[in-house]
Amino acid sequence: MESLRSRRTRSSGRTASASPLVPIAFAVACAVVVRFFILDAAIVEGKSMLPHYRNGQVVLVVRAFYGLRFGNQYLVRWNNPQSGHVVAARRPDTGVPVIKRIAEVREEGNTLTLFLLGDNAIESVDSRQFGPVRLDDVLGIIVPRR
Repeated sequence: MESLRSRRTRSSGRTASASPLVPIAFAVACAVVVRFFILDAAIVEGKSMLPHYRNGQVVLVVRAFYGLRFGNQYLVRWNNPQSGHVVAARRPDTGVPVIKRIAEVREEGNTLTLFLLGDNAIESVDSRQFGPVRLDDVLGIIVPRR
């Protein structure tokens, strides 16, 4: 049986190895899953998070920290936000992404809302101006810098 397979391979001129496109397609699929569901990068803009995060600094956002998101909502949640976490979230008034620290977690009905503050209160536009942010508007937690 083994010699029959070998002859077929030789006679067709094809090798027995898999197509080189398979590993490339697998790598691309993994990258898409990681980018959209697990990990992302963001650039800090402004002075609102000084002294911990500076303007232009690149930070990692763990998108799957609180659960699995699809679109604008969590399909499954496995962690709850806590005061002190630094998160990337969409402002409720404009939808623009911001990086802020969770100051307070509230439950209003069945919805968790977060009161977000910048570390540099003088320079920060945060929940004091745009109000609380729903958990579904949180894009992920920021990986603490070392």
